[in-house]
Amino acid sequence: MNQDPKDFKDIRDDFMIVKGRFKAVSQNFYGQFIVIFRNEKNFESYNAVASTFSDLYDLEPHEDWTKYREFIANIKWKGNFNANLSTSLIDQFKKFSQEMNSISMLYENVSNYDYNAMDITLYDLINRIIHDKNLILETAIQEITPSEYRAATTDAPEEQQAEEPAETNEEGFGVEDDAVILPVRPIVAPVRGKPIYELRIGDKLMVFLQAQSDRANYFIDKLKLREDNEIKPTPGEVIDIKAGSGKNNPTDILTLIAPGIYGKFTETEKQVKLKIYNPDTDGPPAIKKEGTPVAAGQPASKAGAAPPSFSKGTVIMMVLLMLILTLFVILIFLNWN
Repeated sequence: MNQDPKDFKDIRDDFMIVKGRFKAVSQNFYGQFIVIFRNEKNFESYNAVASTFSDLYDLEPHEDWTKYREFIANIKWKGNFNANLSTSLIDQFKKFSQEMNSISMLYENVSNYDYNAMDITLYDLINRIIHDKNLILETAIQEITPSEYRAATTDAPEEQQAEEPAETNEEGFGVEDDAVILPVRPIVAPVRGKPIYELRIGDKLMVFLQAQSDRANYFIDKLKLREDNEIKPTPGEVIDIKAGSGKNNPTDILTLIAPGIYGKFTETEKQVKLKIYNPDTDGPPAIKKEGTPVAAGQPASKAGAAPPSFSKGTVIMMVLLMLILTLFVILIFLNWN
């Protein structure tokens, strides 16, 4: 029995991937994003990153999707991005993925390689966050088979790809090879804070670790900075300051949170005032002076305190000393008699 081909649904098994970059010249913002469709109703995954650094725009959309995914992961791993803007973009993609009619229409445009219709949708989606009438958007579509997708995600997961450049995550800051640099957000204090341009090495700022990845959440929990699903601020000692020469160039600030754990943030406004750590009102830091992590908000004497102990060699020396003193007393006593 022959069936009319029209009786069969046109089902596309391949994964449809949209890669794109954008720049908002008037606001000095640059960004990259990748969207992977599972089908017409769901995203398989999506990611986005934005920054004031123009080199973020260097990756072109025609590059392979695995390189795109790795590029975005590495940028976030190093902390060279605008955390608030990137989070807002990701939230926008998440919200869009929950609109069934919208995602189905976009999937249809992507599947038909209808760049005009696709770019209009993505332009509007991104510009809801960027708000730049001169926004420039470039995109590319890539189609891969399920087996290719599984091979890429199984053999080289995003987390492993991001680990490859970990030895160079110091970005010229001169920290140890195995150091961890996490994105942080400083606390703004307009009245009693210290302006960016007055910051010096050794100043201690109050900062929040940004829970933007499993890696960041791990260290937040390790330092006991999470309480009732809220992240508590912690002191960060300024280790390095890299300020651009121009008036509007961003300033990168590296802070020490705990031994081998650093926090980095970028500030474009040099007049902004940041809160300086005050031990009398802000409590103890997440680390003691000798570098042992302690529970933030607890007195250092109660966190990891241990009774004094003596080594075996010390005990032997003390016994010998007591014997010598005893013999000396006995000799004095005999001489008197």
